[in-house]
Amino acid sequence: MAVPIAILGAGCRLPGAADLDALWPLLASGTDAVSTLPADRFTQAAFLHPRRGEPGRSTTFAAGHLGDVSGFDAAAFGISPREAAEMDPQQRLLLEVTAEAIEDAGWRPSAMAGEEIGVFVGGSSTDYAELRAADPGGGDRYFMTGNALSILANRLTNVFDLRGAAQTIDTACSSSLVALHAACRALAEGRMPAAIAAGVQMLLSPYAFLGFSRAAMLSPTGRCRVFDAAADGYVRAEGAGAVILKRLDDALRDGDAVRAVVLASGVNAAGRTIGLSLPNRDAQARLIRAVMAEAGTPPARFAYFEAHGTGTRAGDPVEAWAIGTAAGRAEERDAPLPVGSIKTNIGHLEPASGMAGLLKAMLVLEKRQVPPVLHQVSPNPEIDFAALNIRVPTSLEPLAGPARPVVGVNSFGFGGTNACVLLGPAPAPRRAPRTAAAGPAP
Repeated sequence: MAVPIAILGAGCRLPGAADLDALWPLLASGTDAVSTLPADRFTQAAFLHPRRGEPGRSTTFAAGHLGDVSGFDAAAFGISPREAAEMDPQQRLLLEVTAEAIEDAGWRPSAMAGEEIGVFVGGSSTDYAELRAADPGGGDRYFMTGNALSILANRLTNVFDLRGAAQTIDTACSSSLVALHAACRALAEGRMPAAIAAGVQMLLSPYAFLGFSRAAMLSPTGRCRVFDAAADGYVRAEGAGAVILKRLDDALRDGDAVRAVVLASGVNAAGRTIGLSLPNRDAQARLIRAVMAEAGTPPARFAYFEAHGTGTRAGDPVEAWAIGTAAGRAEERDAPLPVGSIKTNIGHLEPASGMAGLLKAMLVLEKRQVPPVLHQVSPNPEIDFAALNIRVPTSLEPLAGPARPVVGVNSFGFGGTNACVLLGPAPAPRRAPRTAAAGPAP
């Protein structure tokens, strides 16, 4: 049986949501935060072409974005202006959202300093380094530490003086949920008293747009139409999210505030498929079942499932089959399982997408409501919703089901690394008064 892991605090910066408090209103109102990437990122006109597959061109620069990402209070984190200028903005963004997550947990950074707290970050983008590659004379020691993927995790351990294991994990689009799984495993094994799990992605270079467009992965119409007949690809997005984790028993003992509970998590691989980037429905279903078994969760306890849900013709039917087969079409379910995806609101954050889905799932449990899935016109005919006993909510609705519901979260990498997490609500009362110094227990 899995060791329950408490989520104590969370922070985020997502398209249309400057912080965690702004995320729920965006979701509940059915807001579409996707627009066009700001013109100052790079000269889009030089790379835009209406014909899909055109070498060196993209059919679209539609994106969920954060707007101006140039600002950063380096002094607040003890970083010199010279070093900050060479840092990948992903590192800056991670520092900001992690500080917010620590504050949300009711902890003081000074109380964490010197503790064996682990840091597990999902990230894969090297956009900032790509932009700088045209000026090799500009590279120095700050550029090297500022742009290595490994430093995404180490920047946090350095600034907050954390002494636990630190890893940057790259499994493409499943990176941040795989990072969360690694953090939960480390906590369950007693290797550290607390951990930070995070994910980050920023869109600063045209190159990934060009490659994904030519690979026919991006939506030429600029929207993630998940589970809809008009699904034609995904929309890229940027942002970051972080959560503070601790074993549930320890959190309750120490009087920590608990937002939600990770009941179980798991990771597997698709194995050999007819194409490296094509999914394996049996592997996905097997993973969901394995995580359910570890958590001791029967299908009837599921109240909602946050799908990876990119809006691609290959991925949506496969994932719908896996969710329905593992959790939907069971005799003990008396109603179809609601399935959704935050990507319809904000786009696909690629390595950080799992963290965005996790935060949505956490809020669904806290608010006991399920937000609408956008861009639903006609159900995808390749998905047999009735037989799978799943449905796509199109308006804000109550979270139905048992008093202690379970919410699933999927995240899949295009190389075949799959991740799944099951969340449960916080033990009542959600916010308990702390009597000890704000920080991890010794």
